[in-house]
Amino acid sequence: MDNAWKAFRFLETEPTSRKFLSSCYETLGLEHYDRLAFQQSTRFLYFWRLARQYYLTAEAADLSVRPLLLFYGCSHLLKGMLLTRDPSYPQNSRVLQHGVTTRKLKRSAYVLTEDDIRPQKEGFFAHLAHLFGLSPLQDRYLVHELFSSIPAMSRSCALLSETSALWQRLQWAVLSAPPPSVSEGNEAHKTAGPWVSISFPEGLEGALAYSTETFSQYIRRLSTAAIPTQQFHWREGKGKELLIPQFALPTLEQHPLFRLQGEELYFWNGSTDSLPLPEWASHYLLLYLLSMLCRYETEWWGELTLSYGLAERYLVEHFLEHHFETFPTVIMKQIHQINPHALPM
Repeated sequence: MDNAWKAFRFLETEPTSRKFLSSCYETLGLEHYDRLAFQQSTRFLYFWRLARQYYLTAEAADLSVRPLLLFYGCSHLLKGMLLTRDPSYPQNSRVLQHGVTTRKLKRSAYVLTEDDIRPQKEGFFAHLAHLFGLSPLQDRYLVHELFSSIPAMSRSCALLSETSALWQRLQWAVLSAPPPSVSEGNEAHKTAGPWVSISFPEGLEGALAYSTETFSQYIRRLSTAAIPTQQFHWREGKGKELLIPQFALPTLEQHPLFRLQGEELYFWNGSTDSLPLPEWASHYLLLYLLSMLCRYETEWWGELTLSYGLAERYLVEHFLEHHFETFPTVIMKQIHQINPHALPM
């Protein structure tokens, strides 16, 4: 299982969960942060413990019921993440609803990748979206788009649909010394410590087809305040090669065009009109749909899981494996943005 569970187990006692929440609420500038942490600490520790039990059970479960177990495990991890930002959760019964919907009765010629999931104005997902800056949400999200929005799934989706992969894996390496164009440049580029070189492939479509100047402006325009773009440096005469201080590499996770997963760095080359959701949101929406199919579309789900007649089976298995292996780390990265030094990582 994901190594993030080792850190989350640190939160499965009342003293450690209370101390962690107190630190989160103090960082957010909330009054009476110790009292708020005391009130939520028991609920907080049980979210992590129950999530871990759901995932352990899912690991040994048959494919036919695994999405249901992973959906509730995922929901508990997201509730734990939510409590680091909102000490009043749950404020009312409405935020306990899933906050998304999909058609329960599917068409006779049902195709999974053509289905959609629709966020609602109230509920758990809407509350998460508000707290973590996803507003405004689209009216609906196509399943194919959600699968494609996950870097590890992008190539598989492209092969099945005979389209271009929307996430492109980048080559990057730590430099033994900053190149002269950086070390001899202006003061903004003189940063102590190692630098990283990131090479972007040339493309015939999407942002990768832009000129280097337009491409660099595009990346800066979509950056957040947490990303030190003033220290980014484009190497002249080398195509699209970006030089950044190594300490800035993890901050690219907060840029909507980049994903860092382990040692692999990805760049979003899809439409700028529909930037990918954060992984926690894509995973929640997909697991909601799969768990609904598991519960209500018995015949179709049985054909998918018990035979090999549907190509979507590969996408479903690939997604569930990826979710199981990586989702706790996705949540860990989110809560680290508030409290980066309070867990034993």
